[in-house]
Amino acid sequence: MRALWLFIKFLMVVAIALVGAMFAMENSQPLAVNFIMFNSPEISLGLWLILFLAAGTLLGILASSLIIASYRRKLARATKKD
Repeated sequence: MRALWLFIKFLMVVAIALVGAMFAMENSQPLAVNFIMFNSPEISLGLWLILFLAAGTLLGILASSLIIASYRRKLARATKKD
């Protein structure tokens, strides 16, 4: 049963990678993003969108893990007092 779940997860990762690759290929217009302090190199619009999606996902995971860690500390302190 564990091997089946591993295979399903592998297929999901491959499917997501293929959709991302197709998305990047369909949005192939070169684009340079102007940040506050510097200009980026020209890469495709699809790749920029995928990079910003990944960065936003990682920032969201980081923010939620900080909140969860805070709640765990509060819970540990509350259970220690009893």
